[in-house]
Amino acid sequence: MDSISKRRLRVTADDFGFTPGVTDGIIEAHEKGIVTHTSIMAGGLDFDRAVALSRKMPGLGVGVHLTLTWGTPLSSPSSIPSLVGADGKLVSLGEILKRVLMGRLDPGEVAREWEAQIQQVTRSGIIPTHVDSHHHVHLLPGLFAVASQLAREFGVPWLRRPAEPIGRDLRSALLKRIVFRILSLRPWPLPTSDAFRGLTLQGKRDFLLRIKEAIQGLTPGNTEFMVHPGKPDTLLEKEDTYVWEREIELKGLCDPGVKRLLKDFRIELDRPVPGSGEESR
Repeated sequence: MDSISKRRLRVTADDFGFTPGVTDGIIEAHEKGIVTHTSIMAGGLDFDRAVALSRKMPGLGVGVHLTLTWGTPLSSPSSIPSLVGADGKLVSLGEILKRVLMGRLDPGEVAREWEAQIQQVTRSGIIPTHVDSHHHVHLLPGLFAVASQLAREFGVPWLRRPAEPIGRDLRSALLKRIVFRILSLRPWPLPTSDAFRGLTLQGKRDFLLRIKEAIQGLTPGNTEFMVHPGKPDTLLEKEDTYVWEREIELKGLCDPGVKRLLKDFRIELDRPVPGSGEESR
C-alpha cells in the first residue's frame, strides 16, 4: 500500500486524570485496547496519579486537554473574573457560550489560565504530543488564536481539528457537529488529522458497532477518533453526566474484534515516538 492510500488511526482518550475511574479506564484501553493517545486535564481530580501512571506507558502519547468549562482554575480566580462564577470555579459550557456571545469573555484571561494548565503538565515531566480542549472550546471566536499561539510557544506539534462528517448518522449531536465543522473551516496553524470522528461514536450502548463501522469507513490519510473510556466511580457520578457510557466505550475499545478489524483492513495505529512529543509518521 503506497503512502497516498495508507490509512492511519489515532485514538485519543479525553479526560485523563479527571477521576481515578477515568484514569484507570484510559490506561486499560491503552494496554488492552487501541487507544494510542490521551489528553490530560491539568486541573483533574486525579492529575498526579495520572502523571505517575503515564510514566510507565512510554507508548501512550499524552497531550493537554485545555479546560474552561469544569473544575477549579489553576490561576487565581481574582485574576480571571470573566472565566469563573461567584464560587471561584470555572463556569459551565452554557455560561461560557453566553459570555462569548456577549463579548464578556476576556481572551487575555483565557491565555493566562490555559498557559497555567500547559505549564502544569510540562512541569510534571510530560512532553505534550498534542493540544485539544474540553467541549472543543478552543474553536470559539477569540479562543482559537489563544490555543494556537500557546501550542506554538510550548512546541506542541498537533492541534485537534474536530471537523466531523455531517451527512451521516443524523441522530448524533447533529447541531454540534455542524457548528464544530464550520468553526474548523479556517487555516490550520499546526499539523492535525485529515479526518475526525468523535460525537458520532458516542452511541451509548451501540458504541462497539459504531466504532467498527467507523473503522471500515476510514479514508486514506490520518484519522483521529475521540473517545471517552472510563470506569464509573463516585467522583465521576458527582462531576459529570457521561458516566456508565464510559464503561461501554472501554469494553468496545478492548474488544478483540476491533483489533482484528484493523488488521483485516490494513489500518495502522498512529502511535507516538516515546518520550519525544513528536508524532510518528
